[in-house]
Amino acid sequence: MSRSPLSLRSHARLVAAGACCLLAACSWLGFSKSAAVSQVKVVAEVGANQNAATQLDLVFVYDSNVTALLPATGPDWFQKKGALMAGLATAIDVVSLQVPPATLATAALPRRHGKAIGVYAYANYLSAAGQPKGNLTPYQNVTIWLTPTTVLYKSQ
Repeated sequence: MSRSPLSLRSHARLVAAGACCLLAACSWLGFSKSAAVSQVKVVAEVGANQNAATQLDLVFVYDSNVTALLPATGPDWFQKKGALMAGLATAIDVVSLQVPPATLATAALPRRHGKAIGVYAYANYLSAAGQPKGNLTPYQNVTIWLTPTTVLYKSQ
């Protein structure tokens, strides 16, 4: 038994309407492509980074192809920072902080931070435990804790 053209059109409309609902639900549920970060605070404990000031860079990424190019550790980031910033130009923004032990700081976010698809933190830590790249992307308000030997990321 063959279907009438009207039935096929109705089916196609139903499928299209369902797809639109799914896309709207993804956006409503927070499965958007942009990062959630709206505030970054830094707490440097007494004796943080073995009692040395910490270079801390927050990297805001605006192009999905860039994420794979970012180094995995703070020391690698700081070694390649100049070349990466020049080569990636408008695909990233970098917020640089110098944080001494026993201080609190709030990072000034880039003007277009709401359009970032990823946000990463790099600390130039003396201890290897504090050197991995931190992924801040899922956090809205995040506090970066600089301890004597490592870096912790906590939602506020």
